[in-house]
This record gives sequence, structure tokens and C-alpha cells, in this order.
Amino acid sequence: MKKLLIFTLMALLLTSCKKPHKPENPAIFDFAVSNISQATPVLDTIVIDEGYKAIYLLFSNSLSAVTFPLQVTATFSLTTGAASAPASGSAITFSSKDELSHYLVTASDGTEVTYTVSLRDDQIPDNDFENWYTTEGMNGASFSEPGMAENNTAWATANMGTSTFGVYCTTPLTVDGNTAAKITTGSTSLVPVTAGTVFNGKFDVNGAINHPTDPKRATDFGIPFSLRPSSISFSYTYQPGSRYVQATLNSPSNIFGGFTVSDIAGTDMFTAYAVLEKRTAASTVEIARAEMISGDVQTSSKNVTIPFTYTSTAKPTHIFIVFSSSKDGDLWRGAVGSKLTVDDVVLNYGAGK
Repeated sequence: MKKLLIFTLMALLLTSCKKPHKPENPAIFDFAVSNISQATPVLDTIVIDEGYKAIYLLFSNSLSAVTFPLQVTATFSLTTGAASAPASGSAITFSSKDELSHYLVTASDGTEVTYTVSLRDDQIPDNDFENWYTTEGMNGASFSEPGMAENNTAWATANMGTSTFGVYCTTPLTVDGNTAAKITTGSTSLVPVTAGTVFNGKFDVNGAINHPTDPKRATDFGIPFSLRPSSISFSYTYQPGSRYVQATLNSPSNIFGGFTVSDIAGTDMFTAYAVLEKRTAASTVEIARAEMISGDVQTSSKNVTIPFTYTSTAKPTHIFIVFSSSKDGDLWRGAVGSKLTVDDVVLNYGAGK
């Protein structure tokens, strides 16, 4: 009888300590395309970015010849108890190359998550900088960013970081109906040199806030990409600012301690580079790089082609392209007023991709 009482008490104790079951976070995995409504697109790789709830369909050819709408049928798995709309095995429709499609995934407790699905071909989206969307800065004012929308762009700038001061170093420039990215080195009341930039990836607001003395921590470089271009081309103009300076933190760990600004020899230079990487859970390896640095004045639009130098035969998983009006802007070195315009960024390919 005593043993029975002990077992009963233990059972009651275990039952009372047992936590209520929580459904898994709704998620999509094992995503596979079973059918595409046209034969022209050649699907190369599928990438699921769980952090951004994004699914990328990477094609090895151009989608310019595709007649839209395009239907894609995919099968996939879900976390236990979840449901999706559309369901696995259903077709999703794209009305254009730039349009997103969506899956709404709902957990058993009603928690909802939306996955966006993007079509990506052998070029960077919005590579002609014709599309800009409006967003709100940290000062509450609106400003323009390159791309179709905040959740539908391959490009980012540092504008959000300087929006507190009403400073936007990357802006659209439209001349005779054509729009380019104008990238300028400016300054704020806090930082005397703020180089403009546009790059593939995301601006990390938390990184900027938590690491204000390390500008590189504010950039999350890279977008999914699986091809091996031979070179990159773009059109540009450049005018370096008149006073080339180095701004040095008075207190290396305190952005609010002020800067000492010193004139330095030489002239400001812009940088343009593209990097292909293979990323895994354990490491990131650079596969190829194309780079240009110049301080030469270029007042009329000039087209240049820069070859990629490959150091690996591996298949890339990501690419990022970076343009900055001051190549050492992350070191607070440059010339206020340096101005770089960039347009028509094109990836070129040899016999094979």
C-alpha cells in the first residue's frame, strides 16, 4: 500500500510539472518544383532563406524571353500540424519576372507566417536602377530606396543609418527619362565623413545601433546566386570631392566622443566590386572577385567591364556587388561631395555558366 501511494504521488507530480504542448513554428522545408508551365526557364537551384521567410527559384538563363503569366507547381513539407495556402502540389502564378508569389503557413495554434517566392535569373534584379520604392526613416520622414519594394529588392543602402539626421547619400537620379543611382559622400552632425553606398543584401539597423564605431557591422552582404559569370559591366560617372580627409574617433569605443578631422595627401577614390561566395553552415569561402578602384574624374557616362578572377571551381551560393563613393568610407576616410553615379549593372557569361 505504501509503494502504491508513492507511485501515485510521483505520477501526480510528473503530471503537474508537464508543460503544455506548444506547436512548432510554422515552416516550409523540402521544397521541390514538379512542374513549370513553360519550357524556356531552366531551374538551377532552390534556396529557402528561413531568416527572411523567402524562397528563391534560381534559373540558369535569362527570363526575358518568358511569356507571362508563368505557373510553377511545387511540393514541400510543413512542420507538424501546419497547413499552407496554396497547398503543396498546387500551382502558384507569377504575372511578371519581378512579381512575388506567396505561401501562407498556419500552425495548429493559429500562428501565421508568410513565405515570399521570387524568380531570379542570370542577372541581378533591378540592375538598371529604374525602380525605387518609398520607405520611412528613423526620423519619420520618407526617402527612396532601390528596388520594387522593401520585401522585393536585391539592393540596399546605408540611408536608414543616416536617416536620423535627414541625410541620404544614395538617391535616384533621373536624366532624360533614365534613372541611375547617385551615390554621394556626405556628413552628419555626428559623423564628419559618411560614404554613400549601394550593395546587394540588407542594411542591418541593429548592427548599426549596437556597433556604431564599426560601420561594417551594419551591412549584411549577399543574395542567393548559383552561376559563374566571366565579368561584370556597368556605366558610371565620378567626381571626387575637393577636400580629402581622415576622421578619427577621439575615443575609439565612443561614437559620441567626437572626431578629429585631418587633411591627408591624395584624392578620394570610388570602389566597385563583386564577390562570389560559397556559404555553408560551417564556413564562407570566396570563389571569385571583380574589382575597380579609381579617383579619375569621369563627367560623361562611361561603360566598363571588369573580369572575375576565380580562385575556386566550386559552385557559388551567393553574390554581392558593392559601389561606394569613397572606397575607405568605412574608415571615415574620404571627401565630402565625392559623387558616383552607377547604372546598367550586367553580368556577362562565357561559353558555360
